[in-house]
Amino acid sequence: MAASQHECSICMDSFKNPKLISCHHSFCYKCLEDYVQVNLHNGCFNCPICRTSIQLPVSGISGFQTNFYIDTDTNEKFPCEVCGPKNVACSRCLDCEENLCQSCCFVHEKLKATRHHKISDLVTLDPEMKGKIRQRVFCDQHPEEEIKLVCRDCKVPICFMCKAVQHDTHPTKALADAAAEVKMTLDTKLNQCSDKLRRIKASTVKGEELDRSINDAEQEDLKAVDDQCSLLHKVIDEEAAQFKDKIKDVYRLLKEQNAVIISYMQEEFKSCSNTKDIAQNLRDKGTDIEIIKKGPDIEQLIYAAILKTDPPSPTIRVNSKLFSPAKIIASNLIPLIGILQDSTDAEEISRKEREEREIKQRAEREKKDTSEREREREREREREREREREREINVVHLFASLKCLI
Repeated sequence: MAASQHECSICMDSFKNPKLISCHHSFCYKCLEDYVQVNLHNGCFNCPICRTSIQLPVSGISGFQTNFYIDTDTNEKFPCEVCGPKNVACSRCLDCEENLCQSCCFVHEKLKATRHHKISDLVTLDPEMKGKIRQRVFCDQHPEEEIKLVCRDCKVPICFMCKAVQHDTHPTKALADAAAEVKMTLDTKLNQCSDKLRRIKASTVKGEELDRSINDAEQEDLKAVDDQCSLLHKVIDEEAAQFKDKIKDVYRLLKEQNAVIISYMQEEFKSCSNTKDIAQNLRDKGTDIEIIKKGPDIEQLIYAAILKTDPPSPTIRVNSKLFSPAKIIASNLIPLIGILQDSTDAEEISRKEREEREIKQRAEREKKDTSEREREREREREREREREREREINVVHLFASLKCLI
C-alpha cells in the first residue's frame, strides 16, 4: 500500500525529521539513514519510490534539506526564539510572532510591555500558523542565527554569519525576495503546466471520442460484411431452390413417360399371356372334337398375337449429370462480398506513433543527461562548500594561534 503524503514510505508512519532528496521525495531522517547504509554504492543510492539515482552529500543525510512543509506528528518541536534552540518552545506570542519556552513565556506574561500580548499553545495552533512558523529556519552551522539570505553564486540559503565568513564575496539576496522570484518562476511554470494539462486533457477527450468512433465504424463494417454474406446466402439459396425445382420437373416428366410405356407393356403382356393360356389349356385338356372345332380360331388368335408389333423398349435417356456444378474460385466471389478501402489512415497513424515514440525516447535520454549534469554540478557545489568550511576552520585556527601569540 502506498504511503499518504503525511507518511514516510519506508516506515509507513508519520514523518519524523523529514529529509527532502533531489527527486523531491521525503523520508524520515533515521529511515533514510538506515536505507542508505544498506543501498549506498559509489556514493549514490536509488530513491526507494522512483528509483532515481541520488548523490549522497559529503555531510551525509544531514546534508539533505529538511522538508519544513510536511505536517509531522502533533508532538512537533520548535526552538525557543528568545533563549535559543537549546530550549523547546511550548507557546507562541501572536503579537511578537515568537516561539517561547515555558520560562520565557512566564517572563513574557509578567513584563509590563508584553503582559497583554495574546499567547497561544503550540499544540493547539492551527496548521496555517504552524506553516508560517516552519518557514523560520535556523542555520545548521550557526544554530543561533536564522536563515534570511540566499547566496546567488552557490544558490543556497545562508544566515548573516555564513555571509560574513563563507560567502563574503558572493552576491546575496534576501530570502523572501529570492523566494518571491522562485515563486514567480514557479507560477509561470505552473501556468504552462496547467495549459499543458488542458491540452493533454482535450487531446485525451478527442482520442476517446475517436476511439468510440473507431469502435462504431468497426462494428458497422463487420455488420455490413455479415449482412452482405447473409444476402449472398439468401440469393444462393433461392437459386439453389430454382435449380432443384427445374431438376425435379425434368425427372417428373421422365418418370411419367416411362410409366406410360410400362403400363402399355404390362397390358400387352397380359393379353399375350391370356391367349397363351387358352391355347395351352385346349392343347392339354381339350378333346379331339374341341381341338378340331376351336383349334383354327385359337391358331388365329396366337397368330395375331405373334404378328402384333412388339412394344418398344424404354428409350428415355437419363442424364446422370443433368446438373454440372461450376468451379468455385474465391477471387471471383470476393467482389460479390465487397471491397476494402485503402488503409492509408491506419498506416499514417502507425507512422505517427513510431515518430512519437522516438521523440519520447530522445526526450528521456536528454532528461537523463540533464539530470546527470545537474548531479555533477551539485557534487561540485558540495565540494566548494566543503572547501569553504575548511577555509573557515583554518581562519578560526589562525585566529586562535594569533590569540595565543598575543
